[in-house]
Amino acid sequence: MSWRDYLDRVRRFTLGLIGLGLTRGDRVAIQAENCLEWLYCDLAIQCAGGVVTTVYPTSSAEEVRHIIEDSGARFIIAGDQEHLDKALELIAQGFEVSRVIVFDPKGSRLHRGDLVLSFKDVEAMGAALDAADPTRFESLVFAVKPDDIYDIMYTSGTSGLPKGAMSVQRGPVEGARAMLKIIPIGRRDSWLSYLPLSHAFERIVAIAVHLSTGCVVNFADSIDTVQADVAEVQPTVFGAVPRILEKMKTGIDIRIGRATWFKRTVYRFAVMAGMRRVTRQRIRVSAFRSVPPRRAVSFADVRPVAVRWSPADWLVHALGYVALYRPLRKQIGLLHVRAVLCGAAPMSEELFEYFMALGVPITNGFGMTELHNIPTVSRPSRYVCGTVGHVLPGWETSKTEEGELLFRGPMGFVGYRGKDLGSVAIKDADGWLHTGDLGEIYDNGYVAIIGRKKDVIITSGGKNISPEFIENKLKASPYISEAVVIGDGQPYLTGLIELDADAVGDYLRRHGIGYTTQRDMAGNAVVKAVIQGEVEIVNATLSRAESIKKFAIIPRDLSHDDGEMTPTRKVKRSQLANKFRPLIDEMY
Repeated sequence: MSWRDYLDRVRRFTLGLIGLGLTRGDRVAIQAENCLEWLYCDLAIQCAGGVVTTVYPTSSAEEVRHIIEDSGARFIIAGDQEHLDKALELIAQGFEVSRVIVFDPKGSRLHRGDLVLSFKDVEAMGAALDAADPTRFESLVFAVKPDDIYDIMYTSGTSGLPKGAMSVQRGPVEGARAMLKIIPIGRRDSWLSYLPLSHAFERIVAIAVHLSTGCVVNFADSIDTVQADVAEVQPTVFGAVPRILEKMKTGIDIRIGRATWFKRTVYRFAVMAGMRRVTRQRIRVSAFRSVPPRRAVSFADVRPVAVRWSPADWLVHALGYVALYRPLRKQIGLLHVRAVLCGAAPMSEELFEYFMALGVPITNGFGMTELHNIPTVSRPSRYVCGTVGHVLPGWETSKTEEGELLFRGPMGFVGYRGKDLGSVAIKDADGWLHTGDLGEIYDNGYVAIIGRKKDVIITSGGKNISPEFIENKLKASPYISEAVVIGDGQPYLTGLIELDADAVGDYLRRHGIGYTTQRDMAGNAVVKAVIQGEVEIVNATLSRAESIKKFAIIPRDLSHDDGEMTPTRKVKRSQLANKFRPLIDEMY
């Protein structure tokens, strides 16, 4: 798609929305998979003076109902028949919606008419208006101001129904500027869009950075084909949540397990050589000094810690690159990548350093929906183990007496939709945004995340424990897809374990052990012994109070549809505890 065609599509759809009666400030909800049409609609809504309201493509009918009601959306844009059905269900319940527009009209013929229109219907209407008044589009665009509401982005909802964070137009622009300070992106760069466009990080890159730099955006066929798509596209900049990198590593482990003795030997030697280099370069935060509560740290305080390669490191890496790293990185789609931008969830140290050993430039950052920005980043050349990097230009960070991280800087957030006191609750009178994350700040500008404030476990012995730290260590195992630490008010910690079905299935096949279903796999004594071994490895790195005394294997995959995970694969702890209460009770 050329830039000229892109403009024409946005122009026609903008005027089509005006023809349908869209007025400045009207909310338009989009629920669809990532595609070209999402970008056309997103920009057209803004050009028309409307407000984009994001809905995750996997959101349930209940969540969609909440978002439409909370945002007051007048228009709904649906990706396909599944999303259209959710919209029609709301209308049948009495919700007043002016129009429903569907990208893929297949299966919607019975509903087409005054209420339901196809994307092309609206484009045709816009083309007629454009022909009648060629100056209308530009006048609409230049009427949009930096302090106008840009979008209402709904959080993934780990502890209840999603909240609608409102951002002004300057928010994503500042987010793009921050991104470009991390890595220079230009017209020759390519990006694979697969993280939902209802997610702040994906919207900043696929829209604001895309428009700022002219880089090429490619769309994955679906979330299930990402590994194949990234191998085909070979992007130069790649965004990843830890789960995607975990799946990549699991795929590598499975393929190496089936390889010849010689290939396995080369793999082990090259990875060990890379890990030795990373270990020598590892810098831990124990060498830094923490700052006291309420002391602000800014970019002016940053003293970058440079990671240096010796001549021997370069030589060993060059040999490893020829023998293993290059073909392996090409196979997983990261051969040409200049930066892998990782966020949305905590990443284990083990996983981070594995990819660093292969020479993959991991850039780990901190962000949240309300920020619409990235205030801290851990660059490969300035990596400090256990941190999310240092504060970026324009930002300040501080912490409360309880250890909650605060940020102040160029954010677009102005409050929550429908919550009169929402902005006061999260942003104080001095402009500090309260993140809800517990962390540590060091006098050289580096920041470490300990865990979510609301998730801290207090055992019956009075020990305060952050479960995320332990969970990330457990998830470093190729056999563990998800881990949830339990123990609030209990004498010891236990864990709910979700198996990585691919890795465990491969292990059983290689050892000649049959199984039928995942439930059968979870009850297998050999599998329990393997997981016990993985838990013991993690326990050896923890204090006695942090050790997992017992575990239970969940007999199926956790699912967003069942209310156990958010669309970004964050665990909903309270729902999980209720659903698997019998398993938890057995461990106590």
